Amino acid sequence: MQISKKLMDLSIIIPNLHSPIIDRTIQSLLDQKTDYSYEIIIIGQDKFNLTGNFIREDIIFLETEKPTPPGIARNMGVSQSKGNFIFFIDADCIASQNWIDTHMSLHQKSQGPILIGGGVTFGLSNYLELVDNVSTFHENMRHIKAGKKSLLPSLNMSLSRDLWDETGGFNPKYPYPSGEDAEFTTKLFLRYDCLWFEPEAFIYHKHNRQSLLDIIKHSYLFGKYSIKGNKNFQEDLHIPLVLRNKWLTIFLSPLMSIYIIFKMLFIEKLPIKYWHTIPIIFFLKIVWCLGLAHSMLRFSNDLIGQ
Repeated sequence: MQISKKLMDLSIIIPNLHSPIIDRTIQSLLDQKTDYSYEIIIIGQDKFNLTGNFIREDIIFLETEKPTPPGIARNMGVSQSKGNFIFFIDADCIASQNWIDTHMSLHQKSQGPILIGGGVTFGLSNYLELVDNVSTFHENMRHIKAGKKSLLPSLNMSLSRDLWDETGGFNPKYPYPSGEDAEFTTKLFLRYDCLWFEPEAFIYHKHNRQSLLDIIKHSYLFGKYSIKGNKNFQEDLHIPLVLRNKWLTIFLSPLMSIYIIFKMLFIEKLPIKYWHTIPIIFFLKIVWCLGLAHSMLRFSNDLIGQ
């Protein structure tokens, strides 16, 4: 793929809303084992002033006047960037030391447009934190084989600037937090079938949802803003009828949750060390279905449309 030349090899974009570990995120990027040139652009708010620990020309902090949804923050960061490739990582993630080179090796080998999503790993000590991570990222964990995907999360993602310019960026109409990355990657999947998952380009994810109520809300919002509830994509994605009818989604949610658990255990082969999270994940997937049903009741294609 022909890449238009910019001032450096890549730009790393980080949306931030008061992350207590943003300094660890930045340090993990500075510790990369790579010869590629890169800049780091953080967009948002930092009440802990952790970004103030890094005063360098290649680290830019764009402070916003008010809390900014991550899609808008990423668009702002890219608009100020100078790299030939755009990398995204979240402010609650720590990059593995070969993160950049693993992503870039795939870009260099690609003969066409490609968007790369990397693996997600996390700690085992905090049970509710682990439950939320497994429930959210079971399709993107390190034990999952590399291969094509139809959707990828933006906490660990890269693409060429040329491909970015074709997309128009993230849809700015999504509230916080939501599924703007699902829409963004789904559009590229439908246009080019160019999404690739590489588990070895991994990050360590440490979110700050520590209570059961926090992870219930998170699962509900994931369902509410799921791409499966957006009528603009349902035909192209072949969404089954049961997920297009709010009442069927509600009444059959336990069966759908059982199917997801079966898929996690026997198709995705979730490692045994995570099996103790299954009871709560079963409940969270029912909550996800209720969020999806809510989207059918109130989802506005004028609010989140094409």
